[in-house]
Amino acid sequence: MWGKTLKMRLQTQSSVLGLAVASLVIGCLAAGEVRADSAPSFELDVMVARLTSKHSKIDKAAKRLHAELKEQFRYEGIRVVETKRVRLVVDEIWDLNLPTRRRLRIRPLVVEKGGALISVEISGLVQTDLRIEKGQLVIIGAETYRDGKLVIALQAGG
Repeated sequence: MWGKTLKMRLQTQSSVLGLAVASLVIGCLAAGEVRADSAPSFELDVMVARLTSKHSKIDKAAKRLHAELKEQFRYEGIRVVETKRVRLVVDEIWDLNLPTRRRLRIRPLVVEKGGALISVEISGLVQTDLRIEKGQLVIIGAETYRDGKLVIALQAGG
């Protein structure tokens, strides 16, 4: 009888210990999921556009870009080549193949509530780190493309 009681007691303790370990593992996994989901992210609108002297039309999606550039550069029209909205976390690399066969690569280095410090690279052309605030528009002139110049506009989500 004594052996049977001891065996039952050990089984009960073993079951309790097993539940405790399972709870601890599930708790750690859940905590890891919370951390991953709550990692600060950064939203960025990316526009690739062509400034041209051949066409006089300003694409509707390029109105803000035109407002920023019209006093600084001579061109007749702006044609939007591509737009993307991306959400990135620190050290996540986002790539976009440009129509000039170069690659645009963006990687957030620091993400804060009001903006981010990002690394921007256009393969073989430019590599820079810049701070961009929510709502701010950053324009990077790239290179000759067709009958004009390719520009990349980055706007931090707000």
